[in-house]
Amino acid sequence: MQEVTLTVTHPVGLHARPAKELFQQARAFKSKITIQNLSRPETKELPVSPFNLLQIGVKHGHEIRLRASGEDEHEAIAALIALVQDDFGERTEAS
Repeated sequence: MQEVTLTVTHPVGLHARPAKELFQQARAFKSKITIQNLSRPETKELPVSPFNLLQIGVKHGHEIRLRASGEDEHEAIAALIALVQDDFGERTEAS
């Protein structure tokens, strides 16, 4: 199992489009991938799905934990780190 804790820097957090990007990236891998919003302790670790990503209410500045378990877990975590750090593909020069 691989895991990483990241701070979401996207200006509005994990809204519909970033959630879609994260889900599409996660499903490209065979590993089981889960997410938890550590900034909202009442949320549980959940499988990455469009509904779950919106349900956990990730806002700008929140910390999330991503976990991957499976044959391509290293590649999955590396790709997800890059996606989050790039503001889910929405990073601009001013960001």
